[in-house]
Amino acid sequence: MNNLDKYDHMILDIIHQHKIENQCHIRLAVLERNFWKRIEEDTDLHVGKARIGERITNLYLDGLIQNKDGYALTKKGREQLAFAPWKEQAATEAQ
Repeated sequence: MNNLDKYDHMILDIIHQHKIENQCHIRLAVLERNFWKRIEEDTDLHVGKARIGERITNLYLDGLIQNKDGYALTKKGREQLAFAPWKEQAATEAQ
């Protein structure tokens, strides 16, 4: 499995949040729209490094997401989401 960066974790988080809020899998168009919105809002992220199609493919090949009538996290993907940079930072600040 490739090392995941902030962009990869963001994709996992978007898929996870969509599932919680809508109780359904997320469609590719919605995933892409939400991904670009987050990049625009975050000054630390750069459009040139995004490569969303390549990232989604790699997450799928690594077994972190599945596509069955929309994207969803696998168990492995949910476990990996716990290591998102913003979650680790929040845990450190809480201590």
